[in-house]
Amino acid sequence: MAVTFDELKTTMEGTRLKFISDPDREIIWVSVSGFNGVHHLLLKRVENGEGLLLRVPSLATVRGEHPFKTKVLETLLVENHRIKVGRFCYDQSDGEIYLDWFMPLEDGCLTLQQLKRCISALLHLADDLSPRLRHLLETGEDLPSDQIGIRGLLNSLLREGMQRGLLSESDEIQLRRLLMQMEEGEEGSQE
Repeated sequence: MAVTFDELKTTMEGTRLKFISDPDREIIWVSVSGFNGVHHLLLKRVENGEGLLLRVPSLATVRGEHPFKTKVLETLLVENHRIKVGRFCYDQSDGEIYLDWFMPLEDGCLTLQQLKRCISALLHLADDLSPRLRHLLETGEDLPSDQIGIRGLLNSLLREGMQRGLLSESDEIQLRRLLMQMEEGEEGSQE
């Protein structure tokens, strides 16, 4: 069962995200502020509503023969292998790196839960990878593991909270313990 543009808008309203819709082009734009910047998401009905394309454009640009292009593309491949929802892409024509996902609906229907999961996954992935891409393009090296993903977020919150005096001593101790447990868990899984 194909989804109409009105059904897509109604389902999108259930996410409680602010969005802009263009019924003539059958697209919806969402902008969300993450920890690492503002990310935009495009939703477009495709194949007469039998599919939905979600895209987070312009994560980075790698033009021509950038010295770290190979390292960036290798990182995207590794990330594509790791994730369930989403696909990092590279457009050779203009060097754009973007994230997208095609959701086939065919004879099914679009549920609010499906849409929320895809939107959330794509926006979190974009927010997680953006600082890594910037660092890779500047240095040719990936960020240290303590600055990636949830560990990076916790480390950042810990540093910022300490600098601003926002953390009590017990909060600081709890965050440090959590980080140590995460590191111990990673070391145990590598053995």
